[in-house]
Amino acid sequence: MVQLANSAPIALKFLFKRLKWPVPMVRWRAAKEIRNLLNTDVTRQAATEQLLASLEGCLCESEVCALLSIIFMTSVVARPPQAAVIEKIKHPSLLSDMLLERTYGKGMGGWIHPYAGEAPWDFESGTYFETHCTAHVPPILKSNLRRLERTSGAPLLQQWAFEWKTLCDHLGTRLTQYPHYFGDTMETRSGIMGQFWQCMREVYVSAYLRTLAHAVSEWGLPQRIAEGYCLDIVDGVAGMFEIEPGARPTWLSDIPERFCAPDADFGAIARELVEASQKDGMVAVSIDTPISASVQRFARLQITTHLITADYEIPEGEYLYEKMQLFVIERTFDLRGAPPSITLDEVSSVGSKGGDEAAVCSCLFPIPFGGWQGHIFGLGLAIPAPYVITNTEISCTAEGINMMSRDQEILSTTRVWNDGWVPTHPKSSSTRCGFVTMLDVSCLEQATIRLDRQLALFVRLRTWDREEEYGEYEEMERNQLIVL
Repeated sequence: MVQLANSAPIALKFLFKRLKWPVPMVRWRAAKEIRNLLNTDVTRQAATEQLLASLEGCLCESEVCALLSIIFMTSVVARPPQAAVIEKIKHPSLLSDMLLERTYGKGMGGWIHPYAGEAPWDFESGTYFETHCTAHVPPILKSNLRRLERTSGAPLLQQWAFEWKTLCDHLGTRLTQYPHYFGDTMETRSGIMGQFWQCMREVYVSAYLRTLAHAVSEWGLPQRIAEGYCLDIVDGVAGMFEIEPGARPTWLSDIPERFCAPDADFGAIARELVEASQKDGMVAVSIDTPISASVQRFARLQITTHLITADYEIPEGEYLYEKMQLFVIERTFDLRGAPPSITLDEVSSVGSKGGDEAAVCSCLFPIPFGGWQGHIFGLGLAIPAPYVITNTEISCTAEGINMMSRDQEILSTTRVWNDGWVPTHPKSSSTRCGFVTMLDVSCLEQATIRLDRQLALFVRLRTWDREEEYGEYEEMERNQLIVL
């Protein structure tokens, strides 16, 4: 990153331009560096001036929200005055008001007014809109509006398309296709996709926000309901925003790659991995890592730890996984505090001949989660479940996610790394990120005694390969349950 001690205007402008880069992770990196400049005394003034100028130059609602997200992440003393921020906002929205409230304690209003007006009764969305509305933005946005349409009877999907068309015409946005210039065209045809946000995404998201505003002002949708439907497009949340991917743990060595051998003994290798992970009183209980590209270009290894009854047998053809744990942080946009409650009975699954199992960890998914870091959440970050360790709180640092006891003792850590990271990946997989969750050994032992269960590892190796050079990639899987 360019040194900005002298606040070179051209360097600042380049940095802010990265907030529109097609790769979300690049936007997150740029946002974090801008936040750091705001927090630093010597660069604060220049960074603030550029931020306010960029805010004034925003062409649509989603761009405004991205900049407000940065201000939200900035320390209280380093934030520009609210009056100066509000003065520069030309495209307010319900989401921008939510961000202002969480940053300054009060919004600015001005978003409850008609934009394009109500869509004509005979307006049709067109082929492009329908084809790409679940490609440029998450499919859940369409699902959200469809759900509201069914319950209210108001034509929200048609209004979304009308707002989109009006905004496209106003901005002159091109009807872009998949960004092949960021990868190999033939690979794309073979099933390799990428995490990309193009300019068209800003139009879809902004039109979505305008549709919600129209529904509140013209069709009587309660504002609190509309706010809930904004959570899927929040760019970043505090705590998670701070996490920096580190290096792949050295203790992994070449162990993950050895699972790829045709005659690999999963049981022996998995036990070796667990033993290698033990350090400072902790042990690995959940791992998801890409395999080195020198061994297998597209491959992932997942190892999860499970608490099983003595009579448990895994049903044929099934695989074990960590159940999702939703953590609603709508009021704070901050990933910290006590995790939601989840019981052993709620997540356990029955074996083929009786008995049951439950994962030691659960898959943490905060709402909102922060789209800038979607590449990390594509993994499904794991934390120990509440029935394994109790009375804990989530604490995020640059190193990762910690689970703290009441006495502020670290009981578990979840660390993330990038391994030759690129934005492309097989459709049913994720980018080249990895994570490991380490748990205090004594806590794990106490859980097995308290719950009267034994430990087992579920190893899942997934590979994607093709027979011909330009053929379709096919997924292959090998898995095994290993009782410890």
